[in-house]
Amino acid sequence: MEACFAVSKNFGIGVNNKIPWHIPEDLEFFKRLTLNNVIIMGKNTWRSLPKRPLSNRINIIITNTIPTEQYPTNVIFTSLENLQNHLSIFPHLKHIFIGGAHLFHSLQQYIHTIHITYIDSVVECDVFLPKISNHFFLSEFSTNYYSESLKCNFRFLKFLKSSPILHDETYLDLANKIIHTKSNIRIDRTNTGTLSLFGDQIQFDISKSVPVLTTKRIPWKSCIEELLWFLRGDTNAQNLKNKNVNIWNGNSSRSFLDNVGLNHLKEGDCGANYSFQWRFFGQTYQNSESSYEMYTSDDQINNVYNLLLNDPYSRRIFLSAWNPSDLSKTVLPPCHVSAQFYVDHENGLSCHMYQRSCDVFLGLPWNILSYSILTYILAKKCNMSPKKLIISFGDVHIYSNHIDQMKTQLSRNHLAYPVLELNDSIIDTNFEDLTIDQFDLVGYFPHPSIKGVMSV
Repeated sequence: MEACFAVSKNFGIGVNNKIPWHIPEDLEFFKRLTLNNVIIMGKNTWRSLPKRPLSNRINIIITNTIPTEQYPTNVIFTSLENLQNHLSIFPHLKHIFIGGAHLFHSLQQYIHTIHITYIDSVVECDVFLPKISNHFFLSEFSTNYYSESLKCNFRFLKFLKSSPILHDETYLDLANKIIHTKSNIRIDRTNTGTLSLFGDQIQFDISKSVPVLTTKRIPWKSCIEELLWFLRGDTNAQNLKNKNVNIWNGNSSRSFLDNVGLNHLKEGDCGANYSFQWRFFGQTYQNSESSYEMYTSDDQINNVYNLLLNDPYSRRIFLSAWNPSDLSKTVLPPCHVSAQFYVDHENGLSCHMYQRSCDVFLGLPWNILSYSILTYILAKKCNMSPKKLIISFGDVHIYSNHIDQMKTQLSRNHLAYPVLELNDSIIDTNFEDLTIDQFDLVGYFPHPSIKGVMSV
């Protein structure tokens, strides 16, 4: 059985029991997919059709109340329990489900392919896309199409059933272990209190999908913006704030800067942080408005890139943010302190990142995505394929004011994973000139966000 949906950017599929848009290209796609086949739908979907029954198709309507009036021979009303009996009459035809979340949930075990038309626009809806389990993976997606009727671009996605991808499970297994090791209750620098473990490790297969969590929404564009901020060597948090990325605001506020002895820096200046160490290691930090020399022998990003191109089996493809000479010159000593890159005999690129201190609820989902994307960028520029992300930890912890949120996340089912698409222009773009428009996360339909207060 196959399923078919059209979905908006806010995951909507209907409003007032009607399709909330009219896109001729989508209607043509739906017609090609369903013509001369069997369509299965709930009674509300049946009632919402502007013209019914759909011609040249067998219309099967799932309902517990069978109407007594006469319908054309291509219309069948049946209960969910009797559906298979009716489908067995049409073994030579495709069986395609359309409809809402409740019935999709009941039929999902029989569905092997899901076709989605994704409309890249927020549309007012009161019915939303059913959750697609991680037993499906995104196998195909089209280039963008454009429709003047809705003033938006849209694309066709195809999910196929497969062995489940375990990105969320890997992350949540670590969280669950921390929560249930209650002997490791610790005080911390922020005086919030944590549950903590030491010396653990997780790893992800990033070859088919990027490990962005689905058990809560991760603001992936903000994550990429921060990564590009690092790659530019930018240390001014105001430049992130201007793009509505606010994660460095607390640690670069006037009071925080004064408290850590950086009262000579302007508010928003993060000091000799990751950005500075990645591109300007060894140079003397003045402030975020000063000019520094890029592409020196200590430009670590450029060095990693050159080694991948010219000596890919080197054991020295290493990136370090930990510079003892500059620890007093930055708002926070780096948490993700180093990354080593490894190229296998199939030209697969893996990254092993070490994190001395890790906030599991707020920070780790971001770190997982960020270093995956960094690996994807390097692989794209070096004609390699992303392979694995491994993260090893020192102190890995859950703050005491995040435990309830973490339990909520643990209770959620794991959903299908998206694909990270990188524009080919990245190959010839300098690291400092990369922009968010060169990235797209295709097929990301996660659970809602879960808020938590960041300890600073």
